[in-house]
Amino acid sequence: MKLTTQMISDFVRAANTVQALTLAERKRLLERGMTTSGALRGLLLKTGKPAPSDEPTGRVIEDIAQHIEEMSDETVAKALLALASQIRTLRILNQERA
Repeated sequence: MKLTTQMISDFVRAANTVQALTLAERKRLLERGMTTSGALRGLLLKTGKPAPSDEPTGRVIEDIAQHIEEMSDETVAKALLALASQIRTLRILNQERA
C-alpha cells in the first residue's frame, strides 16, 4: 500500500501547486486517480468487503478531466483533493479485516 500513500501525497502536492501543472498533467493526474479509485473499490468487492460508492463525485471528476481546458485552478485542485481523500478511505477499508 506504499504506492497509494505516495499517490495521495502526490495529489495533495499537485493540488497545492496546480497553477504550475500543464493541462495534460492535470488531466493525467485526474485519470490516474479515477483508475486507482476504481481498482481499490474493485478489490474491496472482490474480497467481499463493503465498498462505498461515490458515483456523483466520480462523474464530476470525469467531467472535469474531459473539459480540463475550461476548468479553473481551484476546481482542479478540489478534484485532486477529493480523489486523495477517496483513495485514502478506500486504502484504509482494504486494510481492515472483513
